[in-house]
Amino acid sequence: MSGVARSEKGQGTTAAGGQGGRPPVLDNGRRRWQWMAAAASGVVILLMMIALLPAPVSPFFQGLDTWWHSVATAPAGYKVSGVPALLDAFGRPPGIVVFLVIMAVLAFTRRWWAVLFTFLCFLVPSLFAQVVKNVVNRPRPADPFVIVDHGSFPSGHCVQTAAFVVLVAVLLSPAVRRFWWPVGIAFVLVMMWSRTFLAAHWLSDTFAGAVLGTGVALLLWWLFAPLLARDDARSAARKNRRKQATA
Repeated sequence: MSGVARSEKGQGTTAAGGQGGRPPVLDNGRRRWQWMAAAASGVVILLMMIALLPAPVSPFFQGLDTWWHSVATAPAGYKVSGVPALLDAFGRPPGIVVFLVIMAVLAFTRRWWAVLFTFLCFLVPSLFAQVVKNVVNRPRPADPFVIVDHGSFPSGHCVQTAAFVVLVAVLLSPAVRRFWWPVGIAFVLVMMWSRTFLAAHWLSDTFAGAVLGTGVALLLWWLFAPLLARDDARSAARKNRRKQATA
């Protein structure tokens, strides 16, 4: 009886700590509020940019947009291929496959809250991007090299990329997560470059997209943190039961 009690106590300790004894996704209230503050700051920045765009005169950042467009856009006659083509596909229907694979892996491991979180990280930022596109209705640069829809602000590709980076960070263990952030930030920056290189967006569109995608994903992280920790706890408990069954 005492052995069972110790076993159950050990399971509870591991489950509370998360999968493999790691801390929960956001391991304390202070950290959660830090991410919430970061998300709120991004929303404020985005709203300020939206307020400036419909002004009677061009916003102060239009000069930077025009200069960057003149130096960073692909030369006339460029045929889209290589990295720009792959990045363009990531923000279109082929990119959905990446999210579906992540959801399938999470479903296989029965991390159901993480499955829902992944789905929302794909859907919600994209919906916000479409709403902002329709509200602002900013014209795109002339003669883009790829097929584009209406509205240049913000970049939907950058929204999806930034949200994806946050999503992966959430799903990784804290030990691995710190190595992922530099890779993820580089991914976002390269996506920002590619959208301007292809004349699909102004530079400020890509910045706004990165801010929007990051902010919405961080907000979802803040909301889902306790639920994701439950997923980790259940996963750790199942692992402990398997170990005890084979002991």
